[in-house]
Amino acid sequence: MTNFTSIHCGRRMLSTAASNADKSTIFWSGQVVFPNQVCEGAVEVNTSDGTILSCYPGQSKTEADQLAKRKFASFLDLGEKGCLSPGLFDVHVHISALGRDWEGYTSATQAAAAGGITTLIGMPLNSLPATTSPESFYLEKETAGNSDLYVDVGLWGGVVPGNCNSDALEDLLCSGVLGLKAFLSPLPPAAGYEAVSPKQLIQAAKICGQHDKPILVHSELMPEEELAQKLQLSFNMLGEHSYQAHLNSRPPEWEQRAVKVVCEAASYCHMHVVHLSDSGCLEMIRDAKNDQHKDLTVETCPHYLVLDSSIVQDADTRIKCFPPIRDPDNREVLWSAMESRLIDMVASDHSPCEPHMRCPETGSMKEAWGGLTGLQYQLQATWTEASRRGFSLLDMARWWSRNPSSLAGMSDIKGTIEPGKQADFCWWDPTFVGAPNAYSREYHRWTGDTYYASDSNQRGRVLGTWLRGEKVYDGESDQHLKVAGEFLEA
Repeated sequence: MTNFTSIHCGRRMLSTAASNADKSTIFWSGQVVFPNQVCEGAVEVNTSDGTILSCYPGQSKTEADQLAKRKFASFLDLGEKGCLSPGLFDVHVHISALGRDWEGYTSATQAAAAGGITTLIGMPLNSLPATTSPESFYLEKETAGNSDLYVDVGLWGGVVPGNCNSDALEDLLCSGVLGLKAFLSPLPPAAGYEAVSPKQLIQAAKICGQHDKPILVHSELMPEEELAQKLQLSFNMLGEHSYQAHLNSRPPEWEQRAVKVVCEAASYCHMHVVHLSDSGCLEMIRDAKNDQHKDLTVETCPHYLVLDSSIVQDADTRIKCFPPIRDPDNREVLWSAMESRLIDMVASDHSPCEPHMRCPETGSMKEAWGGLTGLQYQLQATWTEASRRGFSLLDMARWWSRNPSSLAGMSDIKGTIEPGKQADFCWWDPTFVGAPNAYSREYHRWTGDTYYASDSNQRGRVLGTWLRGEKVYDGESDQHLKVAGEFLEA
């Protein structure tokens, strides 16, 4: 079990807090997402340390109010219209405050809080320098520490060719990172990050296994020459604005090659496939998960579950990503894998950049920077399609809270509403239908290119977000109330 330390950052009050005289607060809601059931109930939170003292599934509002009076506790009636869920836990976010004027910690955690997300784990690339050494980790931690954090933040470290030797990787794993991230596909020079070979990934997995930490892998595998050739051929045939050209330039075979390598490495440590897009990988994943000698988890993203290539318009560079959004049949199989639990969790892969890098004026799918923004709207994006397909609030909590917290080694303190866990809550209305930007401003660093914000068919609305029992965001008034986030390190 990984042990954690928390660095307190930005404990600045933005509004009048509740009295500290109360020893506990009783939260009551007509729907509470407990680990194994959704029902009316109460949750008692220790106001001194923000942990859950007791849970009372099935308790009525009257009973909860009487309990609060007997305990001399505060009573918070959340009513019938919403549900109280564990705070969302996003394991795949690009925060680029160091060396780039992209998404900083303050705007990222504001957007997260407004979206019901209470923990973010940042990826090691896009910052300059990338988080591939203890020194760069400490720089990133210092940057976070000088920021107002509205939710908790941790970091993955990076595996690159320059640190694959034992000593360098050992030092990084001991610095405080929660695990490692690797690429098997070449990156553009502007990324400031390098891919590893399959042999180097296996080498890193052997070292990582000794530290009981995961390696997360961008699972596309192709030589740089093959990548360049495919890119040129696809766009020369269909034109630089064509989404089909982008799709053709990243064939599913590349994803399948990489997943095969990741499954082999799962014999040495916990391996994690990030942003799975190709359903053709699922048979390999099933075989690996059935092998008791392998440790493998898989995430996908809302854009692979909500969108498909028949929906994406040419020149709409807002939704260019790697791997690409594939065809409608592929999307259906991904949803089947969500039901069968071959896919374990959902993450945002929130990937901001300066607006001009998305080529909004030219609409060039070939030249635009890849990656979707929309950290603030992940709950709505996921729930809109999941609810239509009959998935439950328990499914949402498993995808967005329980399993991600386990990947990051924090399942002992986060991810579920039960005694002993931190009182990280998302209170939201799953029946609400409407455009998110109609009731909440967008808090991302760069605004206006988020696909989900103006969609009037989005289901779900965040009504409030609590971090360790402290309300950090009020969704009914669209106000952030407190800077209460901490930097989490292993």
